[in-house]
This record gives sequence, C-alpha cells and structure tokens, in this order.
Amino acid sequence: MGTLKKKWKLSPAKFDIQQQLSSQLEIPRAIAQVLINRGLEKVDEARDFLYGDLGKLWDPYLLKDMDVAVKRIRQAVDNKENIIIYGDYDVDGMTSTAVLYKLLSRLGACVDYYIPERLSEGYGLNASALEQLFQRGARLILSVDCGISSASEVSQFAGKLDFIITDHHQPPFNLPSAQAIINPKQTDCHYPEKNLAGVGIAFKLCQALWLDLFHEQLPMGDYLELAAIGTVADIVSLTGENRILVKNGLQQLNRTKNIGLQALLLRCGLAPGTVDAGKVGFVIAPRLNAAGRVGNASDGVALLITTDQEQATVLASQLDEENLQRQAMEKEIFAAAEEMLAKQGEEWKNVLVLAGTDWHPGVIGIVASRLVTKYFRPVVMISLHDGEGRGSCRSIPGFDIIKALSECSGLLLKFGGHKQAAGLSIAENNVDEFREQLNNIAGNALSAEDYIPVLTIDSFVGIEEIDESFLRKMASLAPHGMGNPSPLFVCKKTAIASAKAIGKEKRHLKLRVRHKEIAREVIAWNMGEQAAELTVNDAIYIAFSPEFNEWQGRRDIQFKAEDVFKPEHEEKVDQALDDIAPDRDAITAVYCVCRDHALRNKNIDIDFSSLVNLVRNQYNGRIGERSIKLSIEILQELGFLTIEKEGEDHSISFRLHVSERRDLFSSLLYRQSLKMREDYISKEIFQRRSQNEAE
Repeated sequence: MGTLKKKWKLSPAKFDIQQQLSSQLEIPRAIAQVLINRGLEKVDEARDFLYGDLGKLWDPYLLKDMDVAVKRIRQAVDNKENIIIYGDYDVDGMTSTAVLYKLLSRLGACVDYYIPERLSEGYGLNASALEQLFQRGARLILSVDCGISSASEVSQFAGKLDFIITDHHQPPFNLPSAQAIINPKQTDCHYPEKNLAGVGIAFKLCQALWLDLFHEQLPMGDYLELAAIGTVADIVSLTGENRILVKNGLQQLNRTKNIGLQALLLRCGLAPGTVDAGKVGFVIAPRLNAAGRVGNASDGVALLITTDQEQATVLASQLDEENLQRQAMEKEIFAAAEEMLAKQGEEWKNVLVLAGTDWHPGVIGIVASRLVTKYFRPVVMISLHDGEGRGSCRSIPGFDIIKALSECSGLLLKFGGHKQAAGLSIAENNVDEFREQLNNIAGNALSAEDYIPVLTIDSFVGIEEIDESFLRKMASLAPHGMGNPSPLFVCKKTAIASAKAIGKEKRHLKLRVRHKEIAREVIAWNMGEQAAELTVNDAIYIAFSPEFNEWQGRRDIQFKAEDVFKPEHEEKVDQALDDIAPDRDAITAVYCVCRDHALRNKNIDIDFSSLVNLVRNQYNGRIGERSIKLSIEILQELGFLTIEKEGEDHSISFRLHVSERRDLFSSLLYRQSLKMREDYISKEIFQRRSQNEAE
C-alpha cells in the first residue's frame, strides 16, 4: 500500500478571541488558539481548564440512585454482610475494583472481589460465577465497569443477591432489576459529566460514602491515582471532570505511597516526577492489561491493593513478564497478518479481514489497532479455533463498523460494540464470504479521500516563539489524550539545515531546521525514508509538537514531527503570499524604508512607485504593491505614521511619529492580513496536497 500520507486540516484562527485569552491568561497566542480549538473561548472556562482543582468536582449525589446505593452499602457494612465487588479484566475494571475495595476495607466491611476470566467467562456478570459467589455467602454484589447489560443474570438471582450496578457503558433498553444503578448515561440521570470511566464512577461512589459517614470530603490520596490510571487507560475524553481527576491523580501518582504502584513504577524504570498520561497509557497500563490478556486479571487488582512489599515486588515482576509474553504474541500475530496482506488482492483492501488459527483472542485487538494506524483501513482480526472464529474489529472515522456488521449479520453468530470498535463470532466457513461482503459495503460507503488520515493543525507559530517559557505554559494544557490531543503546530518559512536517517535500519528522520538566527532539532519517527528526498535549504512544512529533550544532563527544545512535506512550486507560493497580504517582515521593511526616507529628506512626500522600488530593492524583491499599501495602513492604525494626503499622481505624504513599541496583533488590519495568508496556505497548499494524495 506504500507510505501512508496524511491530510492536513488547519483549524480556523480566531485572532480576536486569541488576543483576549492571551492577554488575560498571560499565555502565548498559539496556546490561546489551542484552547479555542478545544471549545474554550471564554476566559473563565479556559482558566478552569488550565488550572481547575478538585474543588470543581461535581457533587456525587447528583448521580441517579447514589443515595439508594449508599444506604444499601452502609446497611451491608453495619450488618457484616458479605460484599463482592464484581469487576472487569481491563485496567478500568481493575482500578475500579481496587478503589472500592480499599475504601470498603477501610470502613471495616466484609468485602472481597471477583474478576471474570477473559477467555472462559467473557465480559460482564455471568450466572455461573454469581451462583458460586452466592454459595460462598455473598449477599451484595457491587458491579464496577460492567453490569448495565446483565438484566437476565440479575433477574436469575432475585431474592438471593442484591445488586448495585456501577457502569459507564451505554445502557440498553432493558435495565437490570438492581437495588441501584449508577450510570450517568441513563436518560433520567442529570449528572453533568457523562463521560466518566468506570473508575470515575467508582470514585464518585467512594466520595458519596465518605460524605455520608463523616460529613467531609474524601481523603483523595489513596484513590485519586487509581482513578487517573483507569481513566487514561480506558481512553475516555480527558475533559471536564475526567481532566480534573487525571491532572490531580498524576500529581499523586508521582509521589505515590501505594506499595504496589511503587513496585510497578520501579519495574518499569519510571522515576518519581516523570509519569504523565503518556507513560500511563504506554508503560503502566499495558502491564496491568497483560494480566487480563495472558494471565489472571485478579493479579492486577492484588498489586494495586497489597500492603506487603514482597508480594508487590513479585506481582510487579510477574506482570512485566506477562507483558513481554503479550508483546511476543503481538509481534508474531502482526507479522503473520502482514504476510497475509501481501498475498491479498487489492479488491480486498477496503477492509482488512484477516483470520489465523489459534491467534490469542486477548491480543488480536491490539494488532488490529496497529494495522489501522499503519494502513488507515478498517481491520477485522479473527482467531480461528475448532471451526469457529472470535473477531476483534477496529475502524476509521467515516466507517461505522457496527452498522456494517449489522448488514452482515446473517453470516455472524453474534456481534456487538460501537462505531469504531466491535467484537464478533463467526463460523470459519463464513469468513471468506464475510470478507467479500464487508469489502463491498466499504467500497460503496467510502471514497479515496476517506482512506487518508487527517492531521488537525492547531495553529501556525513562529520558530522564534517556541522557547522554554512557551513550553512551560504549554504544559498547563496537559494531560493529553482523547478529547484533548497534544497541540500540533506548523512553523512558517522553515528551511532545512541538515537531514539524515537514524536508528536501527535507518527508520527515523532527524532534521535541523532554521529560520533567520533560530535553529531547532526535529525528530520524526518512522519517516527515515524521507531523508533522501530532503536537501539543505529546502523550504518545508512540519506538523509537530514541541517538547524538551533531556540527554546526558543537557536539556534542549526539539520538535516531534507528525508529518513533514516539501511543497511544490515554493517560489510561486511565496510570491502569491507576498501579493495577497504582508507579514511581520514585510511591515517592518516598509516601516524602515519610510523612516530612512524621512531622515534623509526634508520633505516627506514620496511617489508610491518609488516607495515600492525602495522596499523591493532593500528588503524583498517579491513584496507586492497591495501588501506594501496594506503595510502603510497598518502602520497608520498602530500610530507609527499618519498619511496626510494621497496625490492623484500616486504620491504619498506622510508624517512619521516617534512611538513606543507596539504589538502588531493590536491592529485589526494586521490580524485580517494574517488570516488571508493562512487561508491561502490552507487552501492552496494543504488542501491541494490532500487532493493529490486522494488521486
């Protein structure tokens, strides 16, 4: 399929709002534009986003049935009833279980937990497990991160077990007949935050219990870091209440007193103070998830709740080893999938449907995600065993995989999920027909452009603007993830100072770029093949996130590139831009020419054509007459000069003013000028490139 190209989409600049946010929040304009792009245009909302603390959390009793749940749990605690926390085998389920277990143990409850086995039991409440728990004396089941779709299982135990369901998944039409259901997605639940992860809801239940018992806020330390880990791992939107939990939870995690987490961080090589959302998502979460994929998820919960140092060390080591097993399986399955793809005809590449004997069902979802990232195609990975296949589906924006599966339902034993991810089971002898039907559906639904991933650019930024102060202020935008991706910028007029492929097999690209006197290092992972296409002094566009790079005691600023490209006909582009409207350099050039002319001549009259020639000769031969005229109007708006008259012979008479330094952005004409230039780049360079890729 070749190298995957990307479509650049520039977020529309709102310079007036930028200016307001920048001045009142004391942040760079480019960061203000990022806030605007995240839907935060009011100063108070933006301030809460940047600096919101735990005091901004909503009252847990706004959740429907919270009061009922608290009353029933208190009754169970007081009467020493056996409480079972019924969790799930992913990180959200493990942390949800651990949060509630730690609190209920602290309250003196008779509490234990149960995590179903992924392969033999599957997701959610199951009757066999519930029967065993009942026989062992359980009387109250607290489900976490599951249960909302278990109406049948709950009804089977009416009169034997009481149920409190806490879940964040979309409720079905028929709800379980539980004593209480805590799920903000219920249509009659008016809780303001609808996007909590399962651990977020478990955390709210802990808050409510503590408030009811002690009439004060829950001591956050023991629970907040677990809420942060589960929320990040479940890839829910890191906005609103989730953002507050994760932002503050990461601070707690970096100074954790949790023995199990200390052991896990040590095993991962993560030093205190270095853990961010990315480290949680790509280092901590995979090790916990490995227990649920290739081991026993209960071991993950045991690590999170243990108070025994030796046990913590053993469990952390065990999870790390299981993660290595998972990685080996993943690598093997991924290689097999790549080999299959190489043999498949192009007619089967609208959707990549791949099936292999005894692929581990707990790993194929990860491989499907990797294939989507690499090829930007919907992917279905199917593990075959004894004539039946279990499949994991991942999709791309624009293709509703669950809708497509419903159109193939006659070929499937069962399926479920949502637009971008789903699971299925299928008879092995139906796989080929399923592949053909799914590819036909995608062929009719998607265009060539739908198969090009979109890079959404937050803002243009000057290379000289990105310094240590910029990065420190940009850090307040973290944590990043779903709903709040890392800011992505594009630099203006960047030239290559050096370019080379680095790393094993020369897979990565390292650049040094410059503009005037400023130079920066650029790292572009998995783009090493572009090194041969780039030469010194080439003008390029880079979509990047700036970051600190610390190496051998030295701290430098580098750009982590998401994409790099060299525009065609750069000279024509520059000429067109200089004809459309002036940039800062053009306005400075016009001012300097006017100033020098006024100093050399007694009169301050000048023929416009002479002014044009002076500007072009001394500064930039490309600056157009329109841009020079607009520059004069901007200088007048800022108070640097006054145009006293414009003669019929195109002469200009102006008076120069001695003026203090002014911010160009305070000029409406300058903001309009910048927008014209950015609109041109977006339309004539970014969009045209995307059209060429689609063709």
